[in-house]
Amino acid sequence: MLNKEEIEKRILSTNEAGLVTILYEAIIDNFEDSIVAIDEKDYNELNYINNNSRDILAELLSTLQGNSEIAKNLKEIYIYINKLLTMGESNKDRTYFEKAIKITMPLKEGFSELEKNIDPKIVTGLTYGKSNLAEYQLKGNKDFKG
Repeated sequence: MLNKEEIEKRILSTNEAGLVTILYEAIIDNFEDSIVAIDEKDYNELNYINNNSRDILAELLSTLQGNSEIAKNLKEIYIYINKLLTMGESNKDRTYFEKAIKITMPLKEGFSELEKNIDPKIVTGLTYGKSNLAEYQLKGNKDFKG
């Protein structure tokens, strides 16, 4: 399960590819939770998880720009994953979610590698201690500088 505080920190300190990676991690987590819900015969939970997965797929679709070959291929993959979700929920069959994980995992790994090769977005703000107020900036090596 994804740690909410860790995710918030990552969102604030990553680049566009990192944000897509986080979405992939969340949807893979949902696929695993769907398998558990099927095993436990908790079909209301399965429905809830799948609705959240569809929201994530919609967000992933919104990241696609233009008519490039990559954008077209990713769109087809996302549509197919949505079909797997629907079939898995309808048939209450974990194999559809297992297949969705196998399809999504290489995408997550690819965007994770891409994230490492793009500079992070800059995050600035103020920190405070007992007796001082300091400005920090996050860039490049992802270290805080006071």
